[in-house]
Amino acid sequence: MDSEKLTRNYYSKLIRLQSTEALSIWVGAEVGLSFLRSLSDGFAYLTGFLVYLVLSLLSLHRRVRTFLAMAGMFGILYLIISFFPLVIPLSFGLFIPLMTYVMLIDYGDLTSPALTTVTGLVSALSTFPKNLELVIAFYLVVGLFSYLYLILVNRKGKSITGISSLNIVRPFLKAMSYRRDEEVENFLEKISTEFHSSTLVLKLGDLLLVLPRIHFGMYGKVGSSLFPYQLEELMGDRVIVFHGPGSHEIDVASSKESRKLAQLISSRIKEGKWKELKFGGIKFLSQDRFRMTSLVFDHVTLNFSERPGYGIDDLPGGLWDESLKTGNFLVDCHNESLKEEIGHRDERALREFISRKIPVTEERPLFVGYGESEIKSTCEGICNRKVKALIIGDGEKRILVGYIFANNANEETGRLLQEKFGNMFDKVILVTPDDHSCTGTSFGNLYAPAEPCPLIVDALASAIEKAEAEYKRADAKYMIVDGKVKVIGKFISSMVEGLEQVGSFAMRTFWIPVIFPYVVLLILLLGNYLIKF
Repeated sequence: MDSEKLTRNYYSKLIRLQSTEALSIWVGAEVGLSFLRSLSDGFAYLTGFLVYLVLSLLSLHRRVRTFLAMAGMFGILYLIISFFPLVIPLSFGLFIPLMTYVMLIDYGDLTSPALTTVTGLVSALSTFPKNLELVIAFYLVVGLFSYLYLILVNRKGKSITGISSLNIVRPFLKAMSYRRDEEVENFLEKISTEFHSSTLVLKLGDLLLVLPRIHFGMYGKVGSSLFPYQLEELMGDRVIVFHGPGSHEIDVASSKESRKLAQLISSRIKEGKWKELKFGGIKFLSQDRFRMTSLVFDHVTLNFSERPGYGIDDLPGGLWDESLKTGNFLVDCHNESLKEEIGHRDERALREFISRKIPVTEERPLFVGYGESEIKSTCEGICNRKVKALIIGDGEKRILVGYIFANNANEETGRLLQEKFGNMFDKVILVTPDDHSCTGTSFGNLYAPAEPCPLIVDALASAIEKAEAEYKRADAKYMIVDGKVKVIGKFISSMVEGLEQVGSFAMRTFWIPVIFPYVVLLILLLGNYLIKF
């Protein structure tokens, strides 16, 4: 199940609102038109609209743009209804379901429909309706129907995850609306589980290559999204953090927990209890649909894993345990967006590959060069303008690892680098850390891979020049850092399953409460015509 693809699908349904100024002009114009209509229909018409605006603003005072957008949409409906005097007292009830949905971010499942019902009813009463009992009954029926629908949605989620659907969704919506990431992290810490994380650290000269057993998510500053930056902040620039096997189930629950892990790794590195390594050279290997560029040492092997033509994204997390046994570690290069899901065939191939220890047949010299540069302007999909160039050689072969801070990359991006630098090296490898620090931070596209951009090539060319200037022979050492950290764990699978099932149900049925008041209104109008209330 592709959690990121699924999330992108529902995230794209969120609405991007216009500016506050534009929305204010829109609503102001509607108030002016309502005033003009009240000159012929009576000022109770304008009074009802103004009361509705005031009560709605009180409920949504923390989200003024949302209030203005909803008021603007209602204003159009209210102006149309001015031509039907009988309907005016009931018109405020037509938006109860929509306003209930909007208020769910700030209020509970009962409070939201109750607030919208009271807002509508008080506004209706301010128009001095003739059939008071009928008006009150209409609002209570519509409000109750909206509440019952929420109960149904919540029960569907609870049957899957054990937690009501809206209790899961609300912290994320609050974080997006108010930039209150602590809402999400508090929720994640409540459902988190303690996890034994191990980190491979390779020291090549004075350069550190770090492969931690965590996933860099969830998004923005939440969880372990900032882990590569946190470790770099602690250790300095000469560190590259790679993405290993595993997906969102090993997202660290909070940025605080993520920093604790970064501090643990940093302290172990500074203690300097390294194990010496002999370099066996660079090997180009393959296993079924995977292509490996392997740095072979006598105790560990670091394999840059790619899946050309099919894409690569979040290798199975269970591969870690086998890697710890054999010392054969995988770097998920995350350099080509998925065209085909990673399935059982691929997992079997990778297990077979890492179960074998690659022997060192002869010791080879290790050469390392490292350089950094910055992209001069924004490129689509880039989370940070810094780029890193790592050149590694064994006296015969030389490879380039081009590292950019992005959440995967378009296939053309890797091809662009290959065309530019392929004649300089035996292999050019694009690597991203599956960077989630710039994903899900605003309404719009949730995950954007790095698109082909000449400015990336220019920045990498500058970094390569610096790496070449310091390219020299180096010693190799390594350590494994063990630590405990709180991660989301298996709950993420239940949450994704819940999102898939409940989200599908909600997308198919959300319109039912929306049209319900119109159906009731039609029945009342028909009844009034036939019976005369």
